[in-house]
Amino acid sequence: MSLASALSLSAYAETTGPTSSAPAAAVESVRTLDGPTAADMEICRDLVERTSRPEALERLKTFCDRARLLVGCASHEGRPIFHVEHIAPDSNSPLRGKRILTLGLIHGDEPLSGEMTLSWAERLRGIPHRSSWRVVPMLNPDGLIRKTRMNARGVDLNRNFPTRDWNDQAIKYWETSSKRDPRRNPGESPASEVETRCAIAHIKSFKPDIIISNHTPYAVIDFDGPKMNFPRYRDLPWRALGNFPGSLGRYMWKDHQVPVVTVELGHVLPDTEALQDLLGTFSIEAAKRAGTKQPDLFDLL
Repeated sequence: MSLASALSLSAYAETTGPTSSAPAAAVESVRTLDGPTAADMEICRDLVERTSRPEALERLKTFCDRARLLVGCASHEGRPIFHVEHIAPDSNSPLRGKRILTLGLIHGDEPLSGEMTLSWAERLRGIPHRSSWRVVPMLNPDGLIRKTRMNARGVDLNRNFPTRDWNDQAIKYWETSSKRDPRRNPGESPASEVETRCAIAHIKSFKPDIIISNHTPYAVIDFDGPKMNFPRYRDLPWRALGNFPGSLGRYMWKDHQVPVVTVELGHVLPDTEALQDLLGTFSIEAAKRAGTKQPDLFDLL
């Protein structure tokens, strides 16, 4: 059995409960696996090709040569959810940066967000960096294949995180704010989706100081976190979009005080290298201002 098949049969797929405590049991024993199988690599290359514009493909396809997997990180249809990790060489130094988790393609019809996230992962190979990064470029591979915002079960993953108000508010908010728009479907219960639980597994495993979540198409940068002076970036303005029941920003910042930067690209890629540098520096300061976390924060997710 390939790793992709094994992951689809993992404990994640068997753990779906009615409360926000459900996903915790599913990720207690998360561990990292190296060396995806040949079948997994074929899936990875196909996903990168679907995510990338033709002119970027040659540069980005080497992502799969270094891709890693967490146990349980597969989509509803069994496609592996790949990541790479770049640990800063001086990660134990008092001058070290922070731990930055970057997610792309939470919505399957936003491939440009996945391409930029892949570009950041590849760029980290060749530049010095104070912070340690874990990069998950294609969190919703089934949505990518289907060209839908939602996953294969028709759920908006960015309304499915187990926020403290999910049970009371998520369905009501969906009904009142979008008139039950299928594209905003929060799911049947908090963290009901395996892809959501994969994202939580990465948070528990990597223990980020800050999370960057890449999207399209609103052409702004949003921030859920402490009060900050925002650095100017010529291609995208900073705008507060708010957070919602089941959203990543509400789950990690409002509920758990881990800041979240949401990059909303437009329909063309900006200067992604400058953006990565800007957000890398911003992330260090934002994480400092967010304050000290509870020692057991990530164990309690």
